[in-house]
Amino acid sequence: MTIAMAKSHHNLSIDNHSSHRDTNQSHDNFQAKPDIEDQPSQDEAQPGVHRADMLRKAWTKQGLVIAFVGLFTCTLAINFADYSTQTYAAYTTSSFKQHSAMSAARVVMNIARIAAYPVIAKLGDVFGRANMFTLSIFASVLGYVIYAACTNIAQYIAAGIFEAIGSTGYALTQQVFVADMTSLVNRGIWSTLPDSLTTIPTLYLGTIVAQHILDHSTWRWGWGMWAIVLPVASLPLIGSMYFYQRRIPATQTVSSFLGWESGKPWWQKIFQLFWIELDLPGAVLLIAGLSLLLVPLSLTGSGNSDLWVRGSFIAMLVVGVVLLIVFGIWDAWFAKKPFVPYRMINNRTVVAACLLGALDFFHYSVFTVFFTSYLQVAGHFSAGPATRIDNSLRVAFQVAGIFAAFFMKYTKRSQIWVLTGVPLCVLGMGVLYYLVDPGNGKIGSEVSLVTAKSLIGIGRGFYQTAAQVSVQAVVARQDVSVVTAVFFASMSVGGAIGTSVAGAIWRNTLPNKLEKYLPEELKDQASAIFGSIVVARKYAAGTAARIAIDRSYRESQRLLATAALVAMCLMLVVMVFLKNVRLDQEESTKTPTEREPDATTSVVVAKDT
Repeated sequence: MTIAMAKSHHNLSIDNHSSHRDTNQSHDNFQAKPDIEDQPSQDEAQPGVHRADMLRKAWTKQGLVIAFVGLFTCTLAINFADYSTQTYAAYTTSSFKQHSAMSAARVVMNIARIAAYPVIAKLGDVFGRANMFTLSIFASVLGYVIYAACTNIAQYIAAGIFEAIGSTGYALTQQVFVADMTSLVNRGIWSTLPDSLTTIPTLYLGTIVAQHILDHSTWRWGWGMWAIVLPVASLPLIGSMYFYQRRIPATQTVSSFLGWESGKPWWQKIFQLFWIELDLPGAVLLIAGLSLLLVPLSLTGSGNSDLWVRGSFIAMLVVGVVLLIVFGIWDAWFAKKPFVPYRMINNRTVVAACLLGALDFFHYSVFTVFFTSYLQVAGHFSAGPATRIDNSLRVAFQVAGIFAAFFMKYTKRSQIWVLTGVPLCVLGMGVLYYLVDPGNGKIGSEVSLVTAKSLIGIGRGFYQTAAQVSVQAVVARQDVSVVTAVFFASMSVGGAIGTSVAGAIWRNTLPNKLEKYLPEELKDQASAIFGSIVVARKYAAGTAARIAIDRSYRESQRLLATAALVAMCLMLVVMVFLKNVRLDQEESTKTPTEREPDATTSVVVAKDT
């Protein structure tokens, strides 16, 4: 999980606060020195953060073993569910004759992820990590139940919203939990291990199980079985956290932190929580703006291009842009505790890392939405192998992430691995661009497609692991959860835009291609073929109809590959703006009052050249 797989009100300034030379470093480096007086004290920390700090001291060796085994077990189940159920998406939507609506559904899911990241980060800081793990598992289970029972595209989208919130919450809380429990120099290792060690077995077992269920049962059971498995798999992790959490003295309550005086009426408490602490106006503006901007784009196409001439449709796009502008103004000047803190936007390393993530996920989403369908139709692969080809990127990403984490541990450098990873991503996408439609009436072989996807995954593993640790390194302890959420949310923004673009291109291209290439006697079937891959695959290989269908899919996917490659090339420019963060042995997760007077530094940043 990042993607995925997915993760205070004071800032650790790199450029503006006073600094001193590190005598152990070269003349090109300077020591980043946090302003201790501006940092929150341990007593001022939010209840969830304070409880996490206390919990770190309360763990026994046995408890830690149980918790991390539970973390690995729960991650295994979630990855297993993710990799297997993605096979059912095309068949679920095809059963409603709405296969092309997958892009619109993914846009809504991405919008839900974007909104969920900062909200879950804030709720985790206030109510604690264990509560967020519980909420995340519950949301995922509810999503799988609705998936299993859905009978139309609206219910499918609703299920996707709950599943997106659940997977987002788990991914973010997992990363924050690891940040709570590890030192900065080891964080890259422990933040990648749970996903990395569970990805390869779940990749192959997930697709095998999915194919077996499609052959011998229905996609409904394929979704529904995870509503049973996930709660059971999460018991060791959540149970151990609640057990040790109860042993911690409650020196600070949620009510005291939020200023909920006993004499205040309930409505004032609710107002303070939602309006101030969670920045409800900012959340509403962001969600509404993205929805009005992205969903209409994904619903356009040759089949309903008349929407562009409707005043109401144009108004949706204009209002969406205006709401996003208003959101920026609100969070910058009016929100007391902004949905997206301005100090994050003002940090060059954070901005560059977020742009890299957004461009990468734009590339991934614009290319991947219909990629498995393309493989099954134009490549004549069955559902299982098609999903495995697509998932090879994820496997390579997780494995490469481990290597990147160890490289950072021993080099104590981050930027070099970003500069290594991004070019690998571009190279892999360039190869994939060629393989999609080589021009010989076929597509690339399974080995070549897996190789290209793996190159992208290796590059992503290097750059994303380094970028995530970098953004956590340049902020204070109190900001780790929020900056991780902003970093993950930027990926979802890129994914939402990419999915919208994919839907627009697919809807505008594939129907026209089908009508152009299909034999005259089958042109009236173009709409049915466009709406379902089951219909598209029923035509025998080698027939005039199937040749036309395959060509239409190849040429349509080639346009998606073009958009993906352009986004990748832009990453080559953005990557040079990340500062060269050097990691030392000091834990950035400690609050300032826990630091030794002569050990105030958690990062070293190379001077700009």
